[in-house]
Amino acid sequence: MSDSSGTLKKSYGALALGAGLSVLFVGAVFFLWYRSHGNDAGSVPVKNELRILAYSSFTASWGPGPTLARMFEHQMIGSAPAGEPPIKVVMLQAEDAGLLLSKMDVFPADVVVGFDQLSLEIAAKKKTWRPHGVTHEKKYSTPEFLAFDWAPLGFVYRDGEVDPPKSLDDLLSPRFRGTISLQDPRSSSPGFQFLSWLIEQKGADDAFRFLKELKPNVHSVAGSWSQSYGVFSRGLARLTFSYATSTLYHRFTEKDERYRFAAFNSPHPVQVEYAAISKDCRNCELAEKFMKFLSDPPAQSVLMNKNWMLPTNPLASRGTPFESLQDSIGPAGLIKIISPMMTEKRTVTPETRDGFLRRWTEVGF
Repeated sequence: MSDSSGTLKKSYGALALGAGLSVLFVGAVFFLWYRSHGNDAGSVPVKNELRILAYSSFTASWGPGPTLARMFEHQMIGSAPAGEPPIKVVMLQAEDAGLLLSKMDVFPADVVVGFDQLSLEIAAKKKTWRPHGVTHEKKYSTPEFLAFDWAPLGFVYRDGEVDPPKSLDDLLSPRFRGTISLQDPRSSSPGFQFLSWLIEQKGADDAFRFLKELKPNVHSVAGSWSQSYGVFSRGLARLTFSYATSTLYHRFTEKDERYRFAAFNSPHPVQVEYAAISKDCRNCELAEKFMKFLSDPPAQSVLMNKNWMLPTNPLASRGTPFESLQDSIGPAGLIKIISPMMTEKRTVTPETRDGFLRRWTEVGF
């Protein structure tokens, strides 16, 4: 799950107050170490190193990143020339997926993980990308951006704490006063998904009028999905904008059946997450192999069970609760969705994004 985005885009159990500051501190320390030690004689040679930049909940110890790195390194055993160190994956992190492009200027990477469909046009305009070469994943992918997971977005609550909302307009009800946890769209991809959803459903002017009316019901607006979900999971908020798949984490990891997704009668947005190879990659061939690995069932299974998202490769979800949830999504299911494909309404340019974010700032969250 990413934050551009989600998204948990995403682990739920280890969220804590101050996580954002910790991420920034650790990232700064790593960068200083990397700059001072990365080219030492004792370090891994560049040609055997794959650098992956992703959002913090992807790279965290409880997220999918470390497991995927170990799996890929094991898969690549024997690929390095004789006498050279084995292939090594180095994970670099941005706090939220919404910060990936800016972090690329600080942490040059071969592969960038965590764009969503609302940020693809911006990513394509601001940076140059290399074709990933994966041909079997065609549903959501483009030649440069590989879709690796997806999930519907909406509001998650705990059964018995609150009468859940039935629609966007229902969020304005006085019963939700001071109870809603949101993400800041300026830094968070799920946060921008929420803002885009409002604009799509109501038009820009009415969407920002709605946000002004919503302010009394908002408990907090966090810089990332992880922070906002942490506020909710600690019981400080009773509703949070998150993924339909979030409930599966609580059910199967915490054995907690209280968590529910508030299915509206109107369609929900869907976030599709993407990975891409930078045109400035130092280890481009290794990056292409990682992209193929990311779309295969073993890696897709890790994404399901550690990123808590639906796989783009259907072979990974067969016979699992993710398959049952996926069956409930669509025109005939409980969760109706807006097409995640890049329709005209769902495409965001740098100019429209900047304008929307200026108006968000004016609302005063």
